[in-house]
Amino acid sequence: MTQRLRLLLLCAGFLAVLVAGSLFVMSSNKQAPLSLDHMRANKEQAEGRADRMVAEILKRPLFTEGRRPPQPKVVKAEPPKLQGRLAGVMLRPDSRIALFTRPGGRPVSVKEGEVIDGWTAAKIEEGRVTLTSSFGEQVVKPTNGGAEELTPGRRPAKKTTPTKAQPPKPAQNLSPAQKSQQLASGTTGQK
Repeated sequence: MTQRLRLLLLCAGFLAVLVAGSLFVMSSNKQAPLSLDHMRANKEQAEGRADRMVAEILKRPLFTEGRRPPQPKVVKAEPPKLQGRLAGVMLRPDSRIALFTRPGGRPVSVKEGEVIDGWTAAKIEEGRVTLTSSFGEQVVKPTNGGAEELTPGRRPAKKTTPTKAQPPKPAQNLSPAQKSQQLASGTTGQK
């Protein structure tokens, strides 16, 4: 029984300490219980602190040299470059077309309002084409092609239809001896 009594006294002492601690906490906290508005305000303050902490961390990134954020690189936008040249213009009553050639490529025809290499063909006139983009306006005039426009390699052979072999024409203003010599050799003197 002594063991049971000891155990009972130990539990009673532990319970007394808990009650005394909770009474002490309640007596030291003389504020009223937190209202819903007060809890919302505390949450907003905590979020504000978190945002400030994140901003501070981003100002001093951990894995960069000197813990400074990299400076943003400013890239200056360049106007689009026209690939090729204006070979000519074709003016019709119902349409206006500009023909552009490209180095080593096929020619491109552009009507007014169409886009080529980032430029819009705003106006096609005799002897010039006005191109516009977000960078401004450019006037292009037809030019002769350069060596860079020639494509290397052979041109494909033209397909021809077979023709009948025609007898050679006799050469004129030849002596009878020269005529007989040409007939014997099979040449007519024409190239």
